[in-house]
Amino acid sequence: MNLRRTISSLILFGGVSVSGYAQTATFTIVSAANWGPIVSPASIAAGFGNNITNQEYSALEQPLPTSLGGSSLSFTDSQKVQQLAPLFFASAGQINLLIPANAAIGAATVSATTQSGSTLTGTAHVSNVAPGIFTANGNGAGAPAGEAFNYTPSGTSTYTYTFLSGGSSYTTNPLSISPAANQFFYELYGTGFRNHSKNPVEATINGTKVPVTYAGPVSGFTGLDQINIGPLPQTLSGTGNGDVKLIVYVDGVPSNTVMVNIQ
Repeated sequence: MNLRRTISSLILFGGVSVSGYAQTATFTIVSAANWGPIVSPASIAAGFGNNITNQEYSALEQPLPTSLGGSSLSFTDSQKVQQLAPLFFASAGQINLLIPANAAIGAATVSATTQSGSTLTGTAHVSNVAPGIFTANGNGAGAPAGEAFNYTPSGTSTYTYTFLSGGSSYTTNPLSISPAANQFFYELYGTGFRNHSKNPVEATINGTKVPVTYAGPVSGFTGLDQINIGPLPQTLSGTGNGDVKLIVYVDGVPSNTVMVNIQ
């Protein structure tokens, strides 16, 4: 399984959905990764309304279209610049979209035109960064959508996924970070942190600060970001704590808290 393509497909075909949001007469935009109310330019978002289309439609081309199934979304930023947002997916109650890359920071107005021609209106809150980590369960919590890499001194490497199928949901995949001569990294996927400043992106696991070697866009996958964390310190080994919290900080802004399991 190519994890990047799997996550990209989730976004493209509507798998990233915020089922906790009720359909209403207004339009609500949240981060597609952490369900938070803050989004950032060139990040992936999910919009929720009522009777947007009569069936599901997915974007099958690049660049992304600005209309799917007769529905579209007009995005007017804080500087009153209006443009149509690129779309990944549209259904009766949801549109997955790319926040315009040149959107100004501040409060934006969004207007979704439905397949029937009616209009749903709402607001979006745009910040320079809005770090969100995609999770295997698609709800912004639990095991992150990512991989754990094991590098040996000879230069060979192996990897496992950060999640396991647990029946109706996904659970964390325990990672052993031994032997100590090897180096172990997490490679996680999210959105909303590619615009970070020159200040270092930081991460903590179980309250322990861990190095971040890369935080930025994934080439060839619109709106998708990647963060590489490690090498994981051996002080995390053998704690016996089971699931522990992993948090990323981008320009001081914390991501959603996800769970990892280090043996």
